[in-house]
Amino acid sequence: MASRIGLLALGAAALSVIQLFAGDLSSVHKIFIKPMGADLDQYLRVEIMKRAKGRFQIVLDKADADAILTGVTQTKDGAVHTITGRYLGLEDNATAAISLVDPTEKKLLWAGEAGDRSLFFSVAHRNGERKVAERVVKELLKATK
Repeated sequence: MASRIGLLALGAAALSVIQLFAGDLSSVHKIFIKPMGADLDQYLRVEIMKRAKGRFQIVLDKADADAILTGVTQTKDGAVHTITGRYLGLEDNATAAISLVDPTEKKLLWAGEAGDRSLFFSVAHRNGERKVAERVVKELLKATK
């Protein structure tokens, strides 16, 4: 009986965290995007403008933002990575870990990571930072619903 009550309390606590998380993201309307490696910030701007037109607005001044998008990127270069990554779709050639933080940069609102791997017809599809940005924005939008 005690274990059921403990499990129920744990479930209720997890539910409240999810609701608080969703509440924090629902108050975010203006996003400032910090510069990132491999020009990922530019690709993220384009993807947000295309996919989240009415949901988010990109601001160019940090002071005007409800949240800040920041992150790190990694790219693999060379013939081996081109063959195994781009042509065969066996590995990511570009990856990113992205965080959405409050304007004071002291509270994490959302975090995600993505790569550019495509298993089917990877040569014919977007790749690199464009694909990473597309996947990051898709996950961010999923988290706001």
